Amino acid sequence: MKGRNMNPSRSRTFGMTCLLLALAIVGCQPTGRHSRMTTMSDPHWAIERIPLDRSAAQFTNFTREHLAYAQSLLSQTLAVSGPRTIANTLDPLNEMWMHVDLVASHSELFSQVHPDEAVRHAAEEGSKEVSKFVTGLWLNRDLYNAYAAVDVSGADEATKYMVTKALRDFRREGVDRDDATRAKVEQLNQEIVDLGLAFKRNISEDTRHLEVESPSDLAGVPKDLVDAWVKESEKTPGGRIRISTDYPQYVPFMKYAHSDPLRKELMTLFMNRAYPANIEPLTKLIARRDEKAKLLGYANWADYATEINMIGSGANALAYIDRVQGITRAAADREIGTLLEYKRRHDPAAEGVNAWDVSYYLNKAREDRYDVNPQEVRRYFDFPDVMDGLLTVTGRLFDVKYVKVEGLPLWHPDVTAYDLVRDGERIGRFYLDLFPRENKYKHMAQFDYAQGVAGKRLPQAVLVCNFPKPDGTPGSALMEHGDVVTFFHEFGHLLHTLFAGRQTWVRNAGISTEWDFVEAPSQMLEEWAWRHETLKLFAKHYETREPIPADLVAKMQKARMFGEAYHWARQTWLAAISLGYYTADPATLDTTQKMIELTQKYSPVPYMEGTHFQCSFGHLDHYSAVYYTYVWSKGIACDLFSPFEKNGMFHGATARKYRDRVLAPGGSRKAGELVKDFLGRDFTLDAFERYLKQGA
Repeated sequence: MKGRNMNPSRSRTFGMTCLLLALAIVGCQPTGRHSRMTTMSDPHWAIERIPLDRSAAQFTNFTREHLAYAQSLLSQTLAVSGPRTIANTLDPLNEMWMHVDLVASHSELFSQVHPDEAVRHAAEEGSKEVSKFVTGLWLNRDLYNAYAAVDVSGADEATKYMVTKALRDFRREGVDRDDATRAKVEQLNQEIVDLGLAFKRNISEDTRHLEVESPSDLAGVPKDLVDAWVKESEKTPGGRIRISTDYPQYVPFMKYAHSDPLRKELMTLFMNRAYPANIEPLTKLIARRDEKAKLLGYANWADYATEINMIGSGANALAYIDRVQGITRAAADREIGTLLEYKRRHDPAAEGVNAWDVSYYLNKAREDRYDVNPQEVRRYFDFPDVMDGLLTVTGRLFDVKYVKVEGLPLWHPDVTAYDLVRDGERIGRFYLDLFPRENKYKHMAQFDYAQGVAGKRLPQAVLVCNFPKPDGTPGSALMEHGDVVTFFHEFGHLLHTLFAGRQTWVRNAGISTEWDFVEAPSQMLEEWAWRHETLKLFAKHYETREPIPADLVAKMQKARMFGEAYHWARQTWLAAISLGYYTADPATLDTTQKMIELTQKYSPVPYMEGTHFQCSFGHLDHYSAVYYTYVWSKGIACDLFSPFEKNGMFHGATARKYRDRVLAPGGSRKAGELVKDFLGRDFTLDAFERYLKQGA
């Protein structure tokens, strides 16, 4: 998942479009020099000067400092007399956005990951301040006129496209509306930010636990996990074993635990995270977005959110997920029927498969039908090996190197830093925050830290995950293969951000394409976690150090397709929730009842009584109506992968062409044009449909 930033084609919270993250020009402390424009020779542009860990007071100073610089640059630009040019208008405004976006990216990240509650609060306040500032920019008619007055007829295509997007985004925010409308938009934008922050906070701060009496309650769970959980229980009052709703414990318990009642109990806890706290913020968030969309002339928020995406409209998005549902649903129902057969081996009276059964019986069926023992597979994926392997595989694929950076003042001891190097030149830096902890973001995502600008600023990004944490002992952090796939996926976002960090305009940098394209490169990179050609480089048995056998990988690939129809049918269910909430009438919307209705229509398994999944479905905030992008992007990813499938996983010319023509351009061109430049033709969904029908 791509983390939220100031780009409302990716994040609708701030009501802006195509704003990318930025670069630090000064440190945390005020300098009192807001009136000057920073130049490339300013030492504060150095990557080492971007602040990392900081106190709440320092974060507040940082926010105010950069917004003051942004205001100064805005004032200077609007005061320009004479003809407007790229040099006297677009260049200083580019620096303005760089300041603004730096505040936005740091605020978003630290509100989600910093261990100090005071810093998280300061970061939330930073999000509010930068949102208010940016809303004012988009509603500023003088600023709109300044952009419109610049003659870009002789400029390069990237500059023309940037200005075209900017003028479009001004109009989408209501710059040409009357004063009353613009004032209302400003109010709604701020309310949307506040509600989104509350929604996220309630999720990240809610970890629930299933408590069991003895190791016998964990029957079926791999021994290394049982031993670790029992050891941890020795530290808790009463010595009861606690299994949390965080992924490193939740996922394997649901996959392996024999106890049907305990799986149901843990899933109920998981599906009720942030309930009831998020019922009100979510309902209001949907209502405020709907009000804004209608105020600006749209039928609903889904139409507003999708207008600038590849799909074009909410109706097109719904038609697409219905199309995928039509391809997958019959096969998904057959898969569920097979799972029922396995369930009846344990419970002859079973009448159906429930949500808490799926992972467990998929595991059983794959093991039985394809001779794949997932507990055996885990032994080849010790976290340190996977970490090294990810860097080895992507380094070889994209012809880059990774250099670990020591001694930085990072926000938690678990966080590590690396420089990305190509041809001996550092081209970016990234940070890895990979293990779960209290009050940390609960999912997996890449967050921007500082978008790169050619000749001025190197890009920086952060990967935030929740993988098992090693303790230095071999085998102490064995990963499910699905987690390995996720690691490759999220790292794909990070590389996209860094490779696209050499654009002239910050609004074209990073993953600033249409939002329903952003998952495609990451979904494509998942394939490198499925092939023996790549896995043999790092997947080694944690005890014997033997590489994973080719025949085991072949079995894994066959087993992969069983359950794939269910997976994509489930994705259409999630997409339907996203679209359904944001096309409904907020005045009558009951989010739980709507969830039940959409589950009955789209989900291959019945609604789980007494649960409120919508309260922890974080995508309803920052993806809002466009969760369908996972289904849409997968179609593009399958097409993008076809040249690698033909030429080889490490084919140098193909990889370089993909890196330079799809990833590096960032948002300087339309996504469809980038794909066409790589494939030599328009993309089609044929490869995706063939893929889906393999499991049908």
